[in-house]
Amino acid sequence: MKKALILLVPALALLASCGDAIELPDVDGSGNTPDEVTPEPPVSGDVVFTATAEDLADGSQLAWKTGDQILLSDGTTVQTLSNRAAAGPVAEFPGKIAEGKTSFVAVYPAASGVSLQGTTATFEVPTGQTGAGPSYRVAKATGTLLYFRSLVSEIRFTVGYEGVTKVRFQTTGEKIAGKVTVDYSGSDPVVTATDDYVEVTGTFEPGKTYSFSALPGSIEGYTVVAYSGDKETAHVSGGAVELKKGIPANLPAFQQDIPTYRITNMWVCGGTGPEYGGAGVIDILTKPNYFNEEDGRGITALKDNYYQLRPDGTFVNYAGEDGRNWWFVYSGSVNPANGKDLDLRKFYDVLPLSEGRYALDGNTVTFTKADGSTTQALFLGPGTYEVPGAGGKSVTITRQALAFTITGGKDDWNNIYKDYDKIAARPRALFIEMEAMPDGFLVPAASQTTDADFEYVEPGSTFDWASLPGSWNVFGGNASPFGIWVLGGSGDDPAFVSPIDKSWDWDDTIWKESDNGFVIAVTSMEGTTVKGTTNWWAGDDGAFWNYTWKGTGEDLSRFYNMIPKGKHEFTLDMKSMTVTYDNGRVAKFLTPGTHEFVYGKTIDVRDNCFALAFHLMDPIPATDQRWTDVDRFVNAPLEYVIMFEKQ
Repeated sequence: MKKALILLVPALALLASCGDAIELPDVDGSGNTPDEVTPEPPVSGDVVFTATAEDLADGSQLAWKTGDQILLSDGTTVQTLSNRAAAGPVAEFPGKIAEGKTSFVAVYPAASGVSLQGTTATFEVPTGQTGAGPSYRVAKATGTLLYFRSLVSEIRFTVGYEGVTKVRFQTTGEKIAGKVTVDYSGSDPVVTATDDYVEVTGTFEPGKTYSFSALPGSIEGYTVVAYSGDKETAHVSGGAVELKKGIPANLPAFQQDIPTYRITNMWVCGGTGPEYGGAGVIDILTKPNYFNEEDGRGITALKDNYYQLRPDGTFVNYAGEDGRNWWFVYSGSVNPANGKDLDLRKFYDVLPLSEGRYALDGNTVTFTKADGSTTQALFLGPGTYEVPGAGGKSVTITRQALAFTITGGKDDWNNIYKDYDKIAARPRALFIEMEAMPDGFLVPAASQTTDADFEYVEPGSTFDWASLPGSWNVFGGNASPFGIWVLGGSGDDPAFVSPIDKSWDWDDTIWKESDNGFVIAVTSMEGTTVKGTTNWWAGDDGAFWNYTWKGTGEDLSRFYNMIPKGKHEFTLDMKSMTVTYDNGRVAKFLTPGTHEFVYGKTIDVRDNCFALAFHLMDPIPATDQRWTDVDRFVNAPLEYVIMFEKQ
């Protein structure tokens, strides 16, 4: 996974400001610096060069050691000279100079890889280091007084976690290392190099200071990356800085990267009957009107969230500036099945809502929520992925995504080609596509919020028993959505189908049933037993459905003439929610909500309604007429459901 969040504050701003003139010491009492003193007369023979150097960053002077060596060029020959003086700020380098030599260039140290020819010195600041290298210096003089100028800068750093084995300092192109050439033909040394980075390797202990060498100069910007083995584990970047020669620069302690993401797309692939073109792919983030926005917890609440996969195995879901997560509620205003808000948490509550844990096994991610429940996803890179069981439908990912398999959906043949079916009834897979935040990104303090867990209670999910007495109509009349349904079909794949929606299968009396009236009177209510009467009458058209199958003229009243016509007594057992009529007919009393039948088939009862479900027969083996109307209505009608709404 790509890293995105860095808990670092660039600290090169602590460096000294650029452009300060170098103060050279007054060495002869004249008020002039070494480069400004009156040239000495030519020297020759045995002479002693006196050497000093620029002060260190803390104001102290360089302490030369006895035996320190320099290379000295008189323009013709180069010799190696050794310090004969005791350790201290001034060195003495005896040498033998040919007659007539008046200009000298020297470089320190005289070591392997350092060369001097005329006024040009070369040495190397390695791009691969294990710590700061030699303090290279160069001097130019017209006599025996050598004042050495620093040529390198030291950069110091610490690490804030275990396991760092390499740190790479990369400029925006400025050369800071590699083969270094110093041209001292003019009044000031001109320094050039070949490479724009330095890598320092080792085993770095948290809190301990380490350093490496680089050339001084103006840098427009830089990036520092820490590695644990071959894996990048921390990043820090900064803008323009001035690396001062001889003055250490301090980086902050590296803290391990925290990959941070934001959701860009939420692809849902689903649908009933993929083999009939019922499947589809929808980015539900682009459908905010499909979801209940109550209290700001619609799906758009996710757009300002940040998600972190922390190195310690914890997962954090920051709810953003609005302090809200999505509550997974599908809006009843776009629900063609029953017009009710639907709680889709069982499908889409896959990421911890505030904090949890995660574990990686290859590209499989397991999330553990605060309550101990787990979900699993595949972590996918860019590409096109086919969804199993979705009729060849695929999802194209341009960044990276978490892919979750969704179970528990129910086929809805009545809404097979609607978005509702794919999102709320039969979703099959969810692809949460995410954008990785760039290196150096910090989650804004105002966005580091969490949203409390919640329990959604469906409105109208309980029935108002006080409304039971009175007049009721068949829900919907002769217009969809209908109030009369049959769950039918042989084999293991029955479906709910409305006879009114299949009016061509019946004679014209099918249109007579939907305006029937249903008057309920309650005569007693003791404990959980309700007794009373119902009056099932023909309505304004004065006629009932005669239940005749048009193709054969068969009378199917044995299935569909369930509610006793006229006035009849009933008993309702509220424990079993069973209604028993005085003629022996029995029905289940269905209150608002979703009710499940054989093979997981469901039907929704709308708010402020109830339904009577009459069991007609048990499932039978599949016939050769499976999935046809005659199979569902004539061969194997399993349940007959009539839904009522209050007048």
